[in-house]
Amino acid sequence: MSLVEVAGFTVKNVETLAIDLSKVSERLGKPLHGVLGHSVLNGRIVQIDYPNRVVRFYSQPFLKAANTPKRSVLSFRYSDNVLLDDVFVNGKKVVGNLDTGSSGAFNLTPAAVGYLGLEEEFNQAPVSTDVGYNGVSQNRQGKVNNVTVGAISVDAPAVIFFGKGTGRDKKPWGINIGNAFLKDFVLTIDYRNKLAMLERP
Repeated sequence: MSLVEVAGFTVKNVETLAIDLSKVSERLGKPLHGVLGHSVLNGRIVQIDYPNRVVRFYSQPFLKAANTPKRSVLSFRYSDNVLLDDVFVNGKKVVGNLDTGSSGAFNLTPAAVGYLGLEEEFNQAPVSTDVGYNGVSQNRQGKVNNVTVGAISVDAPAVIFFGKGTGRDKKPWGINIGNAFLKDFVLTIDYRNKLAMLERP
């Protein structure tokens, strides 16, 4: 157990895990010393203001806003990931994983590729190399017609098709939603009430 302090915000008795982040640091071009995970964020309200590059912690819930084309409030469940049920790919409902540690926009698991009938797109897509805390993996880069997250719709987005055997074969989600999509939003995650809000500034 450890003590974590971030700009005057203190969390005691944090579960910690030692992992090698050297490959991720190399890819970022600067050192990455750690990752703030669920043991720090659980029970808290955290806001990541991507456009202004600011992280805020709140003590009171405030996610009462209505959905609009620029703002979406979504319920989530937590199962080792922040899982969203109100996500659609090409009009078909899939479980989304809200992943603030991913540099990509949208990534589809092998199971989702099959469920969505995208095998041909997968086979024709060029191979790409990705680096994460699990190491280096070979995937494929392509496009889908549409991804909709709550009330926010994106036409013809680029996606990464995760290859079989890259560690994403049996995930409880079908699409990973990462920072290349989130970077245009202010993201607020209320871990107490299991609500997430995406809002364009």
